[in-house]
Amino acid sequence: MELDFIKLSPLGNTTVFLRGEAAQEVRAALLSEAMDYDHLAAEQAGFLVAPHSKKALFRIEMSGGEFCGNATLSAAALAAAEGASSPFFVECSGAEGPLRAEARPLGAGRWLARAEMPQTHGLKRLSLEGFSFGDAAICVSIPGITHLVVEAADLSASDYDALLARLMRETGADAYGVVPFERMGRDHFRIRPYVAVPSAKSCVFERACGSGSLALALAEGSECGRIAVEQPGGTLFVETGKQFFLEGEVLISCRGTVELGNVGL
Repeated sequence: MELDFIKLSPLGNTTVFLRGEAAQEVRAALLSEAMDYDHLAAEQAGFLVAPHSKKALFRIEMSGGEFCGNATLSAAALAAAEGASSPFFVECSGAEGPLRAEARPLGAGRWLARAEMPQTHGLKRLSLEGFSFGDAAICVSIPGITHLVVEAADLSASDYDALLARLMRETGADAYGVVPFERMGRDHFRIRPYVAVPSAKSCVFERACGSGSLALALAEGSECGRIAVEQPGGTLFVETGKQFFLEGEVLISCRGTVELGNVGL
């Protein structure tokens, strides 16, 4: 099956959007195949589909049906690159309604994108008994994804997997993230995010995570303000208050067609 694709890079969190006719029941397998090394070598992927709301330009359906902050930023950059006048609205799986977004060109295929994030969320403390780096972490649930936010540095791969296993035992979601953070200043943090999407059989140390950055702001109780969240691919900015916004750079790296459907569909 030949499908059109666009590959984008919001701070190195390589994201592939597929366009084309594909039945709902095979999309997850196609997206998983599109992400692999032999195809488009991406950290995450979603389908561009018709929006539910008339005021949105298009909708992103992620591989696990989860919400994705960086995919929403990528959708904003793509909409602007295809001629939309800012501001406009886009949709992402996991979010209940259309999200306000805008983007401006920075040159050489790069865009500075800003997008509204879902406000629905839940917070709860999760015991870290048996771990060596604190007594508790904060579980932050936003539509479609739950993150475990913990103040810790220099975790081992086994620490990440153990935290992820604890999170998955204690909560239910379409996707899960482990977000250890360090304080670099009053409104400046550093994270190394780890995200799992069970339905896509993916578990990735992401170079940047938008929903994880939002989860950190919510866990810290940043009710009204702007924080900088440094991560391996660069810095995302989170604004909280009456509405939540995410801001960061997005590179639109390439477009073309990809041959998929070699996974026994």
